[in-house]
Amino acid sequence: MGAAERITELMKAMQDREIGEILDFAEFLIAKREREQKDAFAVFEKHAGLWSGKFNREDAYADRKVLR
Repeated sequence: MGAAERITELMKAMQDREIGEILDFAEFLIAKREREQKDAFAVFEKHAGLWSGKFNREDAYADRKVLR
């Protein structure tokens, strides 16, 4: 039995108020996932296109002479 079927079986024994709480929690989880995806994409968009495609080791370690 999958999770959705198990939840359906459990809900048959619950009162409407309890089922409402499950619904509220499920909607919260979906909104949380959508917010996290939106935040992750915002970080990507903020930095997209910043790299020129060229790597210069001297520039990368200019402040760390020990690593040269």
